Amino acid sequence: MRYLLSRTDALGDVIVSMPLMERILSREPEAEVHWLVRPYAAPLLEDLPGVAGVHLREPGTDLTALMRAVQPDAVLNLGHKDKAVITAAKAAGVPMRVARSRGRQIWEATHVIWRGRFGTGRHESMNAMDFLKPWGWQGGTPPPPRLRADPAAAARAEAELAPLAGGRPLLGLVLRGSGVGSCPSQAWWDRALPVLEGAGWCPVILSPPEASTLPPGDLKTLMARLAACQAVAGPSTGPLHMAAALGVPSLCLMGLRVDHGPDRWTPLGPRVQVLQYPGPEADHAGGMDRLEPAALLPHLARLR
Repeated sequence: MRYLLSRTDALGDVIVSMPLMERILSREPEAEVHWLVRPYAAPLLEDLPGVAGVHLREPGTDLTALMRAVQPDAVLNLGHKDKAVITAAKAAGVPMRVARSRGRQIWEATHVIWRGRFGTGRHESMNAMDFLKPWGWQGGTPPPPRLRADPAAAARAEAELAPLAGGRPLLGLVLRGSGVGSCPSQAWWDRALPVLEGAGWCPVILSPPEASTLPPGDLKTLMARLAACQAVAGPSTGPLHMAAALGVPSLCLMGLRVDHGPDRWTPLGPRVQVLQYPGPEADHAGGMDRLEPAALLPHLARLR
């Protein structure tokens, strides 16, 4: 059976949906799993075991023609806000079309997921697993996503970062992200850097690119730089999810709101710590700046 998993939103959304592919292949080893993603997310999936094809959702993409070319037996519209996916799948005659109860998808899907996502305390990876309900494969603990750095890019990253470390452990920093629920301000990071250095770390800003002193690079370069670090710290955004899926010890700084907190958006990986800010709920009004930078040190010590 051929599946097309459509996840046309952010990098972190794609990564927390990867366990769904693992579940499909664990139940049906001969299945073909294709992905429909935005161009910026495609490098996450290239050369990844189990991925039969990566297709790009670009402006002006003829989705019906794409569906007819791929000929999936089932389309799972994980990025539920992209409603045109189910419409195109129906026009292309895809037999099984699974979607959330949003807009026209209710009538054009063959299977609708009615379970709510907000305020439930469920991790987003479990919300993605709901799309396997038509096959009875949903539920349970999702297997952690697994990424791997490109070997050539990894060698370049090692050579690039080793001289900066000077024998100290490298701590990759992700300052902020486009889809993050909350993050510390630049002023907070300016206070945190000397604290981290005083504890023996070599902090290196990896993301966003405009805040880093490293030469600009593509997503594979960022993945390789993350993999070269002894630990990574930052808010719950795409690069933190990437680091966790690469198996890098990761410290995720998170807010208090249920829909943006640890229960729903903790990066999935074997070595992840979570630190939430203290005090009243104010994610978008300096709440994260209530953290004392020294509060990171015990968590980083545990990760080491």
